[in-house]
Amino acid sequence: MSTNTPDNFYVTGGALRRDAPSYVERRADTDLYESLRGGHYCYVLTSRQMGKSSLMVRTAVRLRAAGVAVAVLDLTGIGQNLSAEQWYEGLLGLIGRKLKLEEELEEFWLSNERVGPLQ
Repeated sequence: MSTNTPDNFYVTGGALRRDAPSYVERRADTDLYESLRGGHYCYVLTSRQMGKSSLMVRTAVRLRAAGVAVAVLDLTGIGQNLSAEQWYEGLLGLIGRKLKLEEELEEFWLSNERVGPLQ
């Protein structure tokens, strides 16, 4: 076995960098990208350590390169033990910061106070 392997070739846990030499492009890369470009709601379900995060990172890079506004969100980072209103306001805040739409989303939130959180 060669000891000349770059330090960034093998990564344990977490997403690979977008330019990681060890990433193997799969059909899912094309399918996800094309479906999102087509305006479809997409989700990726598979077991742990199967490349979901790496797929997300690479797809986000491709979408941004194509001029699409992308917000990658970690829903676990919004918090726990919150009311539905607090959780959704936190979600809108994250989206607003990522897409530079904070004022527009704040206005939307305030003008829809009477709407239920799941609507």
